[in-house]
Amino acid sequence: MKNIGFLIIFFWGTFCGFAQKDTPFKAPKLKLNWDIPQTKTPETPAAGIPFKSILDKNDSYLKRYSILKKETETASVLEKKSEFKNPGDEWKKKINKEINEGSKTDVFFGKFVVTTPTIIIKTRDYMDPDGDKVRIIINGEIIYLVVELESYFKTHIVTLKEGENLLDILALNQGLSGPNTATFAIYDGNENLITTNDWNLNTGLAAKFLLDYKKPLPKK
Repeated sequence: MKNIGFLIIFFWGTFCGFAQKDTPFKAPKLKLNWDIPQTKTPETPAAGIPFKSILDKNDSYLKRYSILKKETETASVLEKKSEFKNPGDEWKKKINKEINEGSKTDVFFGKFVVTTPTIIIKTRDYMDPDGDKVRIIINGEIIYLVVELESYFKTHIVTLKEGENLLDILALNQGLSGPNTATFAIYDGNENLITTNDWNLNTGLAAKFLLDYKKPLPKK
């Protein structure tokens, strides 16, 4: 009986040994390689446009708005001053120069036809009266030796000869400031205006007029 039990145990152990060696379900042992360093997978850069840091000194945004260094901006073409000159400015400049400096030659104011034997001359200083004085001469003959110009008009009557008459109004001085300045008006004997203007004369120069007196035809 003991022999039968021993044989059963022997065959059972042998069977289990073969079954354990050949079983297809045997799990392999896990081998860890501690001596091989693990390789780190490189990171893939993110897709898209890279952004510059606002702290970058070369950034154009900071150059434009930086309060530390502001470059001088080029002026717009529209802000540039026009290079075109107004022709009237040159004429005005010339007139102002003549007013300040006075005429350097006699001034001829024109020829006029008159049908009355006398004319009326009115003169005044158009600036502040400062002692300007003139002399009235007709055909080389002194009619008014000294006329002081005031702020109001003074009236002078001159007789003409038949034909052409040369009228000179001579500047005797230049007063206290600048040239001899006057406004004049010339009328015929019927008080019809012939001409009016201003003068700016230096001492010794004259305003000249040529007056052609023609007798009117007698009425039939």
